[in-house]
Amino acid sequence: MTAPDERRAQIDVLLARYGRHAPAEAAHLRTLIEAERTAADRYRRQAGGQQAAVRRLQRRLDAAEQAIVEAEQRANAA
Repeated sequence: MTAPDERRAQIDVLLARYGRHAPAEAAHLRTLIEAERTAADRYRRQAGGQQAAVRRLQRRLDAAEQAIVEAEQRANAA
């Protein structure tokens, strides 16, 4: 289990305990927490996609720089 999953499980346990003493408040709090979890998951997926795009662009830039170096070497050798 990952650290975020463990934290989520701990929150669920605490909410269940709180729900025994204040069920309405615990239900409302659970709704708010689920909304935050959903948003966090969405942003995490978006960030992962952006990081992948940056890695692809970096590989293209590296290839272009290598092509320039090779072209300059060929020009200098001629």
